[in-house]
Amino acid sequence: MEPLNTMNTTDSPQNPLYTIRKKLGYAKYVLLDGGHREVRYNWRLKRLNRWASNLLDQLASEGVLNPIDSPVESDIEVHMLCGHSYVTMGIWSLWSLLRWADGKMTPVIHSDGSITPEDVLRFRKFFGHVRFIWPEDAQGWVEQRLVGSEFEFLRSFFHTNFFGSRLVASHMSERARLVVALDSDVLFFDRPTEMIEQCLVPHQSLALTSFRDEFDWVSVLAPVNEFEARCGIRIECGFNCGMVVIPKFGDEQFRFLERMLRAYTPEWRAHYFAEQSLMALMAGEFGWHPLSPLYQIGQPTNSPDAIAIHYVSNQAVRPRFFSEGLPRLVGRRP
Repeated sequence: MEPLNTMNTTDSPQNPLYTIRKKLGYAKYVLLDGGHREVRYNWRLKRLNRWASNLLDQLASEGVLNPIDSPVESDIEVHMLCGHSYVTMGIWSLWSLLRWADGKMTPVIHSDGSITPEDVLRFRKFFGHVRFIWPEDAQGWVEQRLVGSEFEFLRSFFHTNFFGSRLVASHMSERARLVVALDSDVLFFDRPTEMIEQCLVPHQSLALTSFRDEFDWVSVLAPVNEFEARCGIRIECGFNCGMVVIPKFGDEQFRFLERMLRAYTPEWRAHYFAEQSLMALMAGEFGWHPLSPLYQIGQPTNSPDAIAIHYVSNQAVRPRFFSEGLPRLVGRRP
């Protein structure tokens, strides 16, 4: 056996040769393997994000963008999973929706673990009564609510999937009867009457409301017929998780999610889009109200009369959140 004091020295981050190899590998990726496109894209996003952050402060100082007076508690909660890098987008997204909410929705931020105290103050500058759910708090609630072997797979999914908190912990509030799951890359340009009506009417069913997505993203995990055969449920392939109006989960929904996760393959459970497919299965089981075509997914060209646009995360669409979405929202350009 190799002596302990010499094992793995070449792989240690403290080893100069390791550092040199890592830098050379990155240089090869950028110069020879096409990585310069990703570098240029990331640089552009950072520049646009800084502009959007400065614009928030500028419009606030001018009295153009006023803080939203949302309730400390309400029976409608808007839940957003957010990290430090997405704080600016999250504020813009929440503000674009909550200005139409007539003080009837409470914003709730799920930290992905990277939200800082400065980020909290940043959110509270624009939403004085915003609530934060920290990973350790969410863990305690979920472990208490979903106890025993009955929810073994759902608890594991909560702990291991990036979107686990949004899927599960969003439904732990005692006061809320309705959850609006909102991504940080969605902007509302006009009053979303159709969506708000779904929030305000008493829900006699467990149906979900969301954008319709023409992209067959379910096939990214597996063919649709394979999904439906394994799970025994019709899946709504056009369902999109960018904004979802969800009657608060109870035992029936939690048991359904557990059953689906048990039917999933290990690869499906570990996939980045696993939450999206679970929600699409829920839409197939409990019902779905797809919003009108004026609620759109980011395309090369969106309708000028779109009520809301989900600027999905790809290099063709995401920068348009800043270059087109914010100018349309407040009339300022980067």
